[in-house]
Amino acid sequence: MRYNEDKTTERKVITVTTPLFLFYPKCATCKKAQKWLDENGVAFEARDIVTENPTEDELRAWHKASGLPLKKFFNTSGKKYKEQHLKDKLPDMSEDEQFRLLATDGLLVKRPILVNETGVLVGFKEADWETRLANATGTEKTTDINDTDINDTDINETNESIETNDTNAMGIEETNDAQDTMDTEEPKDAMDEPPATAEQPPQEATETAELEKEPPRDTVSVRAFQMKITLRGMKPPVWRRFFVPEDMTFDELSDVLIRVMGWAGYHMAAFELPKSGMNIIAASWTDEMELGERNGKTVKLSDFLPAEKKFVFVYDMGDNWEHEVVIEDVRENYPARHAAVLAYEGNCPPDDSGGVWGYMDMLKEDDEDTKAWLEENSTVYNMEETNAELKEMQTNDKA
Repeated sequence: MRYNEDKTTERKVITVTTPLFLFYPKCATCKKAQKWLDENGVAFEARDIVTENPTEDELRAWHKASGLPLKKFFNTSGKKYKEQHLKDKLPDMSEDEQFRLLATDGLLVKRPILVNETGVLVGFKEADWETRLANATGTEKTTDINDTDINDTDINETNESIETNDTNAMGIEETNDAQDTMDTEEPKDAMDEPPATAEQPPQEATETAELEKEPPRDTVSVRAFQMKITLRGMKPPVWRRFFVPEDMTFDELSDVLIRVMGWAGYHMAAFELPKSGMNIIAASWTDEMELGERNGKTVKLSDFLPAEKKFVFVYDMGDNWEHEVVIEDVRENYPARHAAVLAYEGNCPPDDSGGVWGYMDMLKEDDEDTKAWLEENSTVYNMEETNAELKEMQTNDKA
C-alpha cells in the first residue's frame, strides 16, 4: 500500500493505485468480473494471464497478500491441471515447486485475479470484490435492490409449463415430421449415457404473443423461420424454440443462436449444412477462410434456408458444443425484425467446461474447487431477459 502523510489534518491519505486485473479472454467468470468493474466505474489495468503469465516472484507476493492456501491459485477445473494429474501430484510437491509450476503457464493459474493496495482477490465473488474495493477507496457499501437474493424457482414458476409441441397458441402450424426427428433422434456420437441433472420444465413465452396482438408500428411484416435448437448429448435435454427473421446473414444468426441458448459468446462458431455439404464460419474475428468454407458475413439465410431443413451449429471449436437446428415452420407475416424465444427447457452448461462429457464429469466430481467453479459460472436461463437482448441486438444491427 502506498500513502502519504497529510500534515495539516494529521491523518493518512491513501493514494489509490489502479488495480491490476488478470484475466483470460475465454473465461466466463472473467467476463462477469470485467463487466462488474465497468458497471461500477472501477478503473483497472487489464493483463491477459496467458500471454503475460505471472512470474514466480509475483505469485509469491500475491499469495502472501491474499492469505489463501496456495492451492487456491491453481485453476483446478482447467484442462492443463487435469492433463498433468495435479490433483494427485500437488500434495507431494513443495511450495517452491508449486510456485515454479504456476509460473510456467498462465492456464494453470486460477482467474480472474484482482491485485490492489488492500490485497489480492482470486476468483470472482461480487460481495468480496465490492468490500475490498470499498475499503480501498474509503467508500461505504450501500445496499442495492439488485443485491437482494431472488429465488430462481420463483422466476421459473411465473411461466406456465407447456407441452413440447404446443405452438398452436401462437397461430402456428406444427411441422410434426421435423419435430419428431428432433425428439427421437439419439445424440450424435453418444457413448455412455450421461448422468441426469435436475429437470427443468419447458417454459412458454408470455410476452412473445404480444408480437401478434400489437405489431411494432415502425416495422413491416417479414418472412421468418420458426426453429428449434437442441444441444446434443445433454440429458435431460436443453433446447429452445424461437422465431428468427429470414433477412439476416449466417454470421448474424450465430449471434442470435448464442444468445438464444445462453452462451457467453466469445468463442468461434460454425454451421454445417449436410444437404449442400457447406461449412459456414461465423467469422466475427477474421475474413480468412479455408478451402470448403464460406464466410458467414456474406452468406444470407435465404441462400440455403429453408431448403436445409436441419443443420448443425457448433459453438467453441475446443469444447465442441454441437447443436441440432430444425426449421419447424415458415411464417410469411412475422410482425417484427428481431428474433424471439417462444419456449425453452434446461440451462446451458458454463463456457469452458470441457464439452458435454467434460461437463458431465465435472458434475460428478466431489471436489470443492470444482463445485465452487460451477457455482460461480453456472447461470439460470431467463427468457424475458433473452428476448429483451434479442430485440435490442436486432434494433442496433438494423440502425
